[in-house]
Amino acid sequence: MARPSPGVERAIAVLDFLAAHPGEGFTLSELARRLELNKATAHALLATLTDAGYLLRHPTRMTFQLGPSLIALGAAAHGQFEAADFAREEMRSLSDELGLECLATTAVGDEMLIVSRAGPPRSLNSVQPGQRLPLTPPLGSVFMAWSDEDAIERWLARAPVEDAEQYRAGLESTRRRGYAVGLEADPRATLGQALRGLADDDRARVLVDQLIDELGHQEYILTSIDRQGRYLVNHLVAPVFGPDADVVLALSLFGFGGAITGKQVETYGERLLDATRNVTKSIHGREP
Repeated sequence: MARPSPGVERAIAVLDFLAAHPGEGFTLSELARRLELNKATAHALLATLTDAGYLLRHPTRMTFQLGPSLIALGAAAHGQFEAADFAREEMRSLSDELGLECLATTAVGDEMLIVSRAGPPRSLNSVQPGQRLPLTPPLGSVFMAWSDEDAIERWLARAPVEDAEQYRAGLESTRRRGYAVGLEADPRATLGQALRGLADDDRARVLVDQLIDELGHQEYILTSIDRQGRYLVNHLVAPVFGPDADVVLALSLFGFGGAITGKQVETYGERLLDATRNVTKSIHGREP
């Protein structure tokens, strides 16, 4: 595999950081400090991105924000990633009908990228479009459930060996049911706060890793549902399949606001599956 270009990595870091802080401006010194860049390197990088229109510099405050050239890039990307386009109407319908927040996520390498959201945030710790989450157990089970064994092994390798059996059971229940159920856990609220600050400093990144590890030691992916039981559900997530039967997008429901019965979990899950199957059909995808 070719070695990544440091210059490209720095440019991506700048754009990702600003995307995670929409509407905010940052000076050269602030960006250099937050992204741990040499000031001279940061100056040259920001000047190049500004000249290309990818950044805008305020004439008096000397702060940088995302620029207009990214609008054209975003429009072109949405045209190529048709799953997200077709998902938007289904997401709005889900949110309006169920009174829940709906997120669309895709996998990019070892991360998950939030690409779209419908409905108002149901939590102060809601993640935003453009944010990235680590594709690390127990997160990302819906992307891994229909993957090949090599991909699953790489995913499991990012977590303690003693938790592998629990995670495999979660993948099996996701395949069998068609969707995953994520339960509330003590570290979950703190994880949301850390994700909101992920782009800000390294302490947030370390905290995210620690909290994900803690999630793995609790029942996080619900493997079996008692219809008479009650569950504190954090989210439900179901896959959208592409033409090659791979998971190209995941739609998630958030904001349940308290314990719900197993029967309600199944009702929400079936409604979510209706939506993801409609998107799969719209993009000429096929289920495995």
